[in-house]
Amino acid sequence: MHVSILGAGGIAYSYAAFLASRGHQPLIWSPSGKRARELAAGTALTASTAMEGQFTVGVSKSVEEAVASDVVIVAVPAYGYRKILDSIAPILRDGQTIIISAHLSFAAVYLSRLLVERNTVCSIVVWNTTVSTGRQTSSTAVSISMLRSNVEMAVIPDSAGDVCLALCQDLFGDRFTLSPDMIGADLGNLNPSVHYGISMFNLTRMELGEDWAQQANITPAVARFLEDLDRERLSVAVALGVPSRSIHQAYAIPGKIEIAPLAEMMSQIVATRKGVNGPTTLDTRYVTEDVPYGLLTTVQLADLAQVDVPLHRAGITIFSSLYGRDFKSENQILPEISDAFSSTETLQKIVRLGWSAL
Repeated sequence: MHVSILGAGGIAYSYAAFLASRGHQPLIWSPSGKRARELAAGTALTASTAMEGQFTVGVSKSVEEAVASDVVIVAVPAYGYRKILDSIAPILRDGQTIIISAHLSFAAVYLSRLLVERNTVCSIVVWNTTVSTGRQTSSTAVSISMLRSNVEMAVIPDSAGDVCLALCQDLFGDRFTLSPDMIGADLGNLNPSVHYGISMFNLTRMELGEDWAQQANITPAVARFLEDLDRERLSVAVALGVPSRSIHQAYAIPGKIEIAPLAEMMSQIVATRKGVNGPTTLDTRYVTEDVPYGLLTTVQLADLAQVDVPLHRAGITIFSSLYGRDFKSENQILPEISDAFSSTETLQKIVRLGWSAL
């Protein structure tokens, strides 16, 4: 199957390698036009670590060419959503499937609004995390540290759920769970809260450019903080009446990593698998993406549910002070879909049926 990937970072590269390994024909489009030039010239994409091999990957010369595929995967950080979605909405056609990988900030609702305004009907799939974790080691190589065994997904409209589930399984294998509610799937994206704790308590390491291991530095104190953050997040899910996994369930691997206090689980993880190094700069999506598009969205949902989330609110304020930026003002999606948050019932209807339900 021809699959276009909008993005040319580590995740996009890992998806391209994974899809090619399964016999599909991936096509990468670089929004900046600077990356993937060697791949475009015919150099193979080399994958290492969790998956090994060299793969032929296509590179699109234009967004129009990229969006011509039946399946389009948006694999850019959330701060790139607005530009990408505004670019593709006018040229999407009826019947296409758009997948937003590691969905944040109800970007699917924003895309639904754009499509309704253009009388275009597409299926919009969201994943609560990435299928794989990847970091570019060169312009033609990616290190894939992990292929996830379970990714939660939801679809607008929800009537297309089963068809889109089968499509995702065809592309990436039997690793998806269909959620009946996009709100729960969004709250199930644990990156914002986990990256909050990791970055906050290792910030000087990042600023000084040190090499450091993420999991090994989730000490018992940091683990307690992450568990408190998780309790806030889960309280929002309960108040909104949506299911959402706990941080312990997210890290558990039956037979390998058993559910326990988070500090104990981190010790098991460090002992059993190769760790991932943390950011070596303040310019990291762990903050610049996850604070304005992750923490802020959780706070907005908490306001809707009338639940107190003081640690999430504090994170936005503290990171804004540390970075000398107003992260509240940097979200380019939520202001465009504010009508969807007029009530819990309105949001629940829109995430099932799309913007036309407003």
